[in-house]
Amino acid sequence: MASIPQKRDRHGRGMRRPIPSKLFRHGLSRQTFFQDAVADTADYLRSRFPEELGALNWKIEEVPLQERPESLNRWHTKPQTMTIILYRIPIERSASSRTSDPRIQIEQAVVSAAASLLGKEPWDLLEQ
Repeated sequence: MASIPQKRDRHGRGMRRPIPSKLFRHGLSRQTFFQDAVADTADYLRSRFPEELGALNWKIEEVPLQERPESLNRWHTKPQTMTIILYRIPIERSASSRTSDPRIQIEQAVVSAAASLLGKEPWDLLEQ
C-alpha cells in the first residue's frame, strides 16, 4: 500500500500551514480588505451626511491612468455624478510608510476624497 505524500514534515514538527499576516485576518485578500474598508467608511459618511452624500458612488481601480507618474493620485472625484474613484495601490503604498494599521490610511483617503467632492476640509466630516 503506497503512502500518501505529505507536505514538508521536517524534524517531526508536523504539517506546515500558511501563516496569515495581521493584514489578512480571516484569509481576506488585499482587494477584499480594501473594498470592505472603503464600503464601511462610505456607509458611515452617508449616514452622517444623508443630504450631501446620500447619492455618493465609489469605484476602486488599481492605479490611475496617467502619463506622469511623479505625482501619483490616490483618488479622483467627479462632482457631476457624485463619484469617488479610489486607487488601491497608491493608497496601500502610502499606508505602509505612514501607519501600522492600513485600514486607517484607507479611511483617511475616503474621507479626504469625500471632503474634496463637497468642497470641505476632511475634519469637517469627522467632527460632531
